[in-house]
Amino acid sequence: MRVLTMLRSTTALAAFALFVASPLAVQAATFAGTWAFTGTFVEKGGMYVTAPVCVLRQTGNMLAGSCKGPNAIGSANGTVNGRTIVLQWHAVSTNAATRGRGGVSTLKGTWGSDGVVRGTIVSTSTPGTGVLTGQKV
Repeated sequence: MRVLTMLRSTTALAAFALFVASPLAVQAATFAGTWAFTGTFVEKGGMYVTAPVCVLRQTGNMLAGSCKGPNAIGSANGTVNGRTIVLQWHAVSTNAATRGRGGVSTLKGTWGSDGVVRGTIVSTSTPGTGVLTGQKV
């Protein structure tokens, strides 16, 4: 009788372990698609806003694609960890007044249950850390 009880307990434990390890139990977010991000920086009493639209492909936890903002365009690459994204946008200016300037913007955020990514943005062309939001479009 004791062996039968142990066998049932072992079988139940194995079934539970398979459920917990299954992709359905913990599903990573899919960031593939088109995203509209907004980064807001407050500097020296003024405000600077960047609004890139990024088209991303996801392979496993790796991201690749491109972003285009009102004044810049460039490649993007990053990583996904669960519902968290870290994305680097390598921007080159498309504005005649700032031609030749660009930089790297690092977007870090977590995708909430409301469909909005919230986090921070840091850019080599803008001092400080900005507030980031983004949504799939």
